Amino acid sequence: MIVERLENGITVILKPRKDVSSASIQFWLKTGALWECEKNRGIAHFLEHMVFNGTEKYTAGEIEKIVENNGGEINAATSYDYTYYYITIPCRHVPVAIKLLEELVFHPLLLPEMVEKEKPIVLEEIARSENDPRQVFWRKFYKKAFRNLNYRYPILGFKETVSAFTAEDVRNFHKTHYNASNLTVVISGNIDEKTLFSFIKDELLDVPSGKENEPPRLKEPPLEPDEEIVRHPAVANAHVIVGWKLPGIREKSGQVALSVLESYLSYGKSSLFFQELVEKRIAYAAAGVKELFLSSGLFYIYGITEPQRVNVLKDRVFKIINDLSDSLDIRAFELAKKKLLKTEIFKRESVESEAEELGYFATLKGNPDYYREFLDSVRRLTPERFVEETGFLKENCLRMTLLPEGGNR
Repeated sequence: MIVERLENGITVILKPRKDVSSASIQFWLKTGALWECEKNRGIAHFLEHMVFNGTEKYTAGEIEKIVENNGGEINAATSYDYTYYYITIPCRHVPVAIKLLEELVFHPLLLPEMVEKEKPIVLEEIARSENDPRQVFWRKFYKKAFRNLNYRYPILGFKETVSAFTAEDVRNFHKTHYNASNLTVVISGNIDEKTLFSFIKDELLDVPSGKENEPPRLKEPPLEPDEEIVRHPAVANAHVIVGWKLPGIREKSGQVALSVLESYLSYGKSSLFFQELVEKRIAYAAAGVKELFLSSGLFYIYGITEPQRVNVLKDRVFKIINDLSDSLDIRAFELAKKKLLKTEIFKRESVESEAEELGYFATLKGNPDYYREFLDSVRRLTPERFVEETGFLKENCLRMTLLPEGGNR
């Protein structure tokens, strides 16, 4: 695997695979909703839409047609801490894909008429999210969990901010954040990495250098214990969240222990939640999930049950997490590690998933080698270290419950 930084600041990661006939070419940018301000909430996501509306060389839709005619697919995604664009395509077309992504990402026209054309599309997304009781519920949870950082705001933005966007606003965000220092190019697939690296150096030489984004210097206060009930007429079941605040991904977040915790609680029919909650009909579904961001993080437990069984579900969840430290089941712990390793290894068989893992770790953790280190760290995790790094489960938590209007407490 080649990991190199070009003179203009671009990080290049090339992972050759001889067992496949395709490749995934991904451009990861260290920018997203975290770097928005009050007046431009949603602009990172809006810009992701806008780059597909025509570039200096191609009209709207032309790049997608070229990719599809060559047997590939193209898409993009925006989060709080990153935005990425990718093409997965037969390996012989990798050079074409690199050129297309460079044109798409760094040379969009961002015309005023296209901004106006895109607004109704994004506003419809916002309207759908606001009419979905589960999404409203999750937005309330994030807003309560985070007090200062942009994780408390929806990535889509708000109707008022998106409606006011101008072409100048979009161009300014693009000029500020879409630069070589924020870019990681990741390619996984059947490639000759040395030849391809020389091609990339020449092809991406003109991507403008710029200042690398750093997370805002805002500190999150400790989580205040709280419990809130939300009611909505469009839900039939009860949805329960119990969440804890964590440090950011580059801090001592215990990422390996958190991943094993997810497996221990949620992976498959042998998991604790399936055995203790689903099999015993306390919940229809339940999972433990980590969300690690650049500047903060969360671990939450999410369950769906009948409204009259909410308190039973909460009581059982807290008994399970208390038992983790008081009487950890060593056999279940070792099984959780095996399930996590199996999941990670299977996931990496896909060139698209492998490139995503490499891009994610390089962009957020600042360490592409963590991709390789992670599996060894899982194997080395001891029960004692696991209990220590999941000790936050006994700290303050935020509890929220979504109930049908008129449903039981």
